[in-house]
Amino acid sequence: MPHSVKMRSAKAPVGRARAVTARTRAQPRQLALLGGTPCFREPLYITRPRVPDAAAFGALVASIFRARWFTNDGALVRRLEDALRRRLGVDFCAAFCNGTIGLLAALRALEISGEVITTPFTFPATVHAIEWTGLTPVFCDIDPDTYNLDVVRAAGLISSRTSALLPVHVFGNPCDVMGIAQLAARHRLRVVYDAAHAFGVSSHGRPIGCWGDLSIFSFHATKLFHTGEGGAVVGADRTWLGRIASLRNFGIISEDEVCGVGLNGKLSELSAALGITLLEQIDEEIRTRGRLVARYRKHLVGVEGVRFQRPADQTTPNNAYFVVEIDAPLFGLSRDAVHAALRAENIISRKYFFPLCSENEAYRHLASAQPEQLPHAHRLASRVLCLPLYGDLSEDDVDRIVECLLAIKAGAAAIRSATRVSRP
Repeated sequence: MPHSVKMRSAKAPVGRARAVTARTRAQPRQLALLGGTPCFREPLYITRPRVPDAAAFGALVASIFRARWFTNDGALVRRLEDALRRRLGVDFCAAFCNGTIGLLAALRALEISGEVITTPFTFPATVHAIEWTGLTPVFCDIDPDTYNLDVVRAAGLISSRTSALLPVHVFGNPCDVMGIAQLAARHRLRVVYDAAHAFGVSSHGRPIGCWGDLSIFSFHATKLFHTGEGGAVVGADRTWLGRIASLRNFGIISEDEVCGVGLNGKLSELSAALGITLLEQIDEEIRTRGRLVARYRKHLVGVEGVRFQRPADQTTPNNAYFVVEIDAPLFGLSRDAVHAALRAENIISRKYFFPLCSENEAYRHLASAQPEQLPHAHRLASRVLCLPLYGDLSEDDVDRIVECLLAIKAGAAAIRSATRVSRP
């Protein structure tokens, strides 16, 4: 059969300790993209939400039913906020229905106006929150190694209209928090961190949520810790809590007083029950993911055309994601071609974050959104690929994913020929 590339059969039993290089020699199999059988019978998704102990969760749900209190600052929401405050090492934690609404409230609470410097290499919600609050996003290029906001470039973008920085801890990798703190102090700027990926991370010996004025977390079901849907605003200065809690509840101060413009950002009791039970499992989830990340790296380090994100200095990571860059000329295929070949094997990777937020029609007219202003971000967006990672993923799954990736590299010429794609 033409374009045959040798891979282990999907049905072949494999010992977990066996090296990937040895396993690629077992039972030849054709790549699925070239007509072979997929490596996995069912789709292996980028992540799978952790589920709670059914009995513990059921007991909390029963308590909700007894109380008939489903929302509006219920007992379980308050319990979760206190547990998160202690777990995250922050002075306060205000739970929200999702991280995006939390970010809107954070920007409003700080009374930010004018321009906000942020990164184009992020989920759209980061930039949308700036726009929704009547502010103007100013895009700053990224550090090509950490993937985070480039502090030196950010300094060059500050103008008389700049009032805040909104950096993102991309994939949970901390920003240059020391450099950002110094830059903000020098220019009297507010700092709001998008820490959606950074649950449980610390930087320079300090919990990640204590840096800047405020930070937001996402507790969406795809995140390391989740409440199904949810999020939080946290910080190291408790004096912000009253303002944020008011904004979360329509601006209501008391039964007799409504002050300012608020919104409905409240987390439900059912979501809080899910969070309370899952928080008990978070340390084991982080440890398990750490072992899988180490396994990925062990197998892929030194592979030509595969590059890793550089961890920030003095960081305690949370192992939320495993990300690679595909250097097309060295790998033999573009990132998109690798993504398609993995999908054919039923391995669902994701091209986070492509396209860049600066390419959205809502923002592409901005001077800071022009491609020549963001060379590192554009380069990374064309190369980055997130591979499956979650606590229920087995070491054998990781080995098979790596095996497929290496076979795709080995079969690059055959794939290019079959798909009529020229060499990168």
